[in-house]
Amino acid sequence: MADSKIRNEIHVFINGVEHRIGGEKAFLPLAQYLRTHSLPGTKVVCAEGDCGACTVLASKLKQTSAAAVEWTSFQTINSCIAPMYLFDMGSLVTVEGLSEQEELNEVQDQMRAFHGGQCGYCTPGMVCALSSLAESSHCSGKNISEKKARNHLTGNLCRCTGYEPILQAATHLDLSKWKPLKDKYLTASQAQGFAVRLNDSLMIEAGSRRFSAPASFTVAVDQKNQSPETRLVAGATDLGVLHNKGKVFLDNAMSLHKIADTEKIDIRADGVWVGARVTLTQLENFVANTLPELSRLLRIFASPQIKNQGTLVGNVMNGSPIGDSIPALLALEARVHLQSVTGLREVPLSQFYKAYKVFDVKPNEIATGVLIPVLGTEWKSRFFKVSLRKDLDISAVTFAAALKLDGTRISEARFAMGGVGPTVVRLPELEKAAQGQKFSEALFADLGKQVRSLIKPISDLRASHEYRLKVAENLFKKCHLELEQEIPCP
Repeated sequence: MADSKIRNEIHVFINGVEHRIGGEKAFLPLAQYLRTHSLPGTKVVCAEGDCGACTVLASKLKQTSAAAVEWTSFQTINSCIAPMYLFDMGSLVTVEGLSEQEELNEVQDQMRAFHGGQCGYCTPGMVCALSSLAESSHCSGKNISEKKARNHLTGNLCRCTGYEPILQAATHLDLSKWKPLKDKYLTASQAQGFAVRLNDSLMIEAGSRRFSAPASFTVAVDQKNQSPETRLVAGATDLGVLHNKGKVFLDNAMSLHKIADTEKIDIRADGVWVGARVTLTQLENFVANTLPELSRLLRIFASPQIKNQGTLVGNVMNGSPIGDSIPALLALEARVHLQSVTGLREVPLSQFYKAYKVFDVKPNEIATGVLIPVLGTEWKSRFFKVSLRKDLDISAVTFAAALKLDGTRISEARFAMGGVGPTVVRLPELEKAAQGQKFSEALFADLGKQVRSLIKPISDLRASHEYRLKVAENLFKKCHLELEQEIPCP
C-alpha cells in the first residue's frame, strides 16, 4: 500500500463507472447527486429514510491484511439522507445498473410479470431491495420465502399496488437466472485501482463547508481539539434527516470511516466491543448467540436500509429519549469510550445522560466505541419496543429488564425505560424493591403500579401521557409473563 496522503475528492464507482467528486458536489445527498448526473431512476419522496423510494445498493472496499483488500457484500441503503462524502472507496448500484445489456434482470422481470409497479415512485426502490435479497439468496443458496421477502421490504412503502403482487414477484424469483451483481461491479481490477488510495485521509472544502476523514485517531482527536464544533458523522441516518429538514447542518463534519479500528466488533474478557463504525446490522448478527435478546430487539429497530448504514454508537451519542438501543444498554450496564488529546475516558451509560440532549461528553472528545458486558446464565432479560407500527417506526415507549436469579429469587434487578421523560432512565427505586424478592406475578404487577409515580411522560403525536403510563405499567406484566416460561417452578 502507498503511504497515506490527503485527498480533496472522493473516488466511488457508480454502476461500474468511476466518479471523482470534490467541492460542493461532495456535500450533496447521494440521491441528489445521482438525479443530477443522469441517473433519475432513484426517487426522492420523504427525504427522511422512511419510504425506501431512494434505495440503492452499496459496497465498500476494506483492507483485510497489510497487503490484501476485498469488497463487502452489496447492501441496501437510503440515498436521500446519506452525504456523498461517506462513499469514498465504495461501489454503488442504482436501478439503472441492474439490467443486463438493456434487458430486465430477474427481479425486474418478475415485478413486470406480477404487475408489481404502477406510478413508478416506489418501484425503483422495491426493485433494488429485492435485488439485494436475490443477491444474498443466490450467494447463500437459500430459497426466498414470503417472510424473508417481507423482512427485506420493511423499509419500502408501497402506495399503489399493495404488497401482494410485490411479494408474489419475490417468491417467484428463479435464482438460477440471477446474474450476481458482485461479478459485474465488485471486480478485482476495480479493487486494485482503489487499493493505492484506500488509506488516504480526506479533507474537502467548499466555501464555508468542510469535511474531513482522518486516517488515524491521533489526527482525528487533534482536529476535534482544534475545532470542537465539528460534528461526527457515522451513517447519517439521523443527522441526514435533520440536515434535510434544515434543523442541523453538516457543513463542518468529520467521519471516522478511514480508521480501520472503528470497524472492529469482537468479544473481549469484559464484554462485546462495538467500534464507532459498526453498523446495527453487523451488531444484530454478531450478538445473536452472546446477547440474543439484544439481537432480537435489533430485528425491529429499523429497516434494513437504516440498519445497514446506521451505527450503535451513533444511536448512543444522539441520545434520544426514545432511542431504541439505550434502555437495553443501560440494563446491560454498557460503557462508552471517549477519546481526546488528553487520553481515553470510559463513562457508564447510567451516568452519561444528564438532561434532554445533555451528555457527559466534552467538546473535544470523540466516541470510539461502546463496551457491552455479557450476562451470565443466571441472568434473564427482556427488551421491548412499543410503536404504532411493528416495523420502521419510532418508539412510543421502550423497556428493558435484566434480572439475576438465585433459583426463583431475584438477587439483582435492573430496569430502564425510554419515552417516559427527557432522557432514557434507570429505575433504581424499582430495582431496590425487586431485590431479594421472589419472582412472581404479584411482584411485577406491583412494580408496574409503582412505575406510574416515577416517570414523567409527555403527550405528543405518537402517544398521550396516559397511554404511556398504562403501557409502562403493562410492560412489567409482559416481562413477567414472558420470563416465567424460562424460570423453573420450585
